[in-house]
Amino acid sequence: MRVGETLYVLCDDAHHLGVFGADIDARGHLIRLLPGDLPRDASARKAVKPDFEILLELPTKAEASRTRLLAMGSGSTPQRMRGALIDLSPSGEVTSIEIVDLNPIFATLAPLCPEINLEGALVVADRIFLFNRGNITHPETLIFSAKLSAILSGGTVDLLLERKLTLPVLSSVPLSVTDAFLLNDDTVLLSAVAEATGDSFADGAIIGAAFVLLDAQFNILKVEMIEPNCKIEGIAAERNERGIEVLCVSDADDPATPSSLYRAFLLT
Repeated sequence: MRVGETLYVLCDDAHHLGVFGADIDARGHLIRLLPGDLPRDASARKAVKPDFEILLELPTKAEASRTRLLAMGSGSTPQRMRGALIDLSPSGEVTSIEIVDLNPIFATLAPLCPEINLEGALVVADRIFLFNRGNITHPETLIFSAKLSAILSGGTVDLLLERKLTLPVLSSVPLSVTDAFLLNDDTVLLSAVAEATGDSFADGAIIGAAFVLLDAQFNILKVEMIEPNCKIEGIAAERNERGIEVLCVSDADDPATPSSLYRAFLLT
């Protein structure tokens, strides 16, 4: 997520938010979102990590002096059903953090979705659109919507299934969403990977990766393959005179391998 000149990057296997200033080559710093420490052992850490996969900027009134971000877990295990509301000062500093219980939305989602794994979200007016990632067993990307206020209040959530997306298949492995971003012309950019796994918990080999452009009704306009082949998990984008400029962060699913920040241009 990019707000002004500051980049905010969620760590899916940590309790922290990474914050990077205008000089993206400079060292960033971490902001704790959840209390406690996670195990160092990779398998033990994976079992209890919060799996923060969604970070989006919430709409505020025009006269508001603060910016508010929402972080959400994927919901693929009980430990991954937490979120955090993050308030930013006008200069981009984190001023407060409020933990959000997301169990009500995942309880509503469970009977509607064969396997829960939320990976992307965007807000349009008073509704939030949630993108559920598929896999080899359940290949479709599902898009649900709900009232944003219901999620933030922790009350009962009514969900609508807005769309089922069938993305291209690479060597018998379907592409499926890993993040979503609303562009300023109301089109939607997705990052997607073809990961050779049959469930929402196990990692697998990355067969390929792509950007997917949707129109405002979530129809597919374009699929553009990504090189180098890597697992892109977070995107921030804007449309300009060159096309769509994208900043994207990779995840190697290995605590010993640092994530990478890439810049890409999509010609449209």
